[in-house]
Amino acid sequence: MNSNAARKHQNGMTYLGMLIMLIVIAFFAVVLIKVAPLYMEHFKVKSSLDSLAQETKDSQSTLSSPPEIMKQLFNRLGINDVTHVARDDVNITKEGHKTVVTVDYEARVHLFYNIDVVARFPDDRVELGGP
Repeated sequence: MNSNAARKHQNGMTYLGMLIMLIVIAFFAVVLIKVAPLYMEHFKVKSSLDSLAQETKDSQSTLSSPPEIMKQLFNRLGINDVTHVARDDVNITKEGHKTVVTVDYEARVHLFYNIDVVARFPDDRVELGGP
C-alpha cells in the first residue's frame, strides 16, 4: 500500500529544475557557437600553409623572397576568409636550404557581457624548399 501512495506523489522534474537545465544547455550552446568558428578558421590557416608547401614542392621551385612568400600566403588566407591573422603574426626564416614559415596568432571573440574567449594558436609551421 505504501508503494502506491509513493507513486502518486512522484511528479517528475519541477519547472525550476527544467529552467536551470535549459539555462545550462543554452550557455554551452552559446559557447560552442562562438568558439567553433575560431577552430574552423585555424584549420583554414593550416590548409593555406599546406597548400603553399605543396605548390612549392610540385613546381620544384623555391619562392625567392620573404615578401613573395608573404604575398602568396596572404592571397590564400584571403581566399579562405581568414581574418584573425595579421602580417605581424607570420615569421619567415631561413634554416639551411629551407625556408620556414611560422604562423603564431591568437583570436579573441566576445562571448557575452564583459567576457571574451581567447584562443591561442602557436607554431603552425611549414618548410619550403630544400632537400
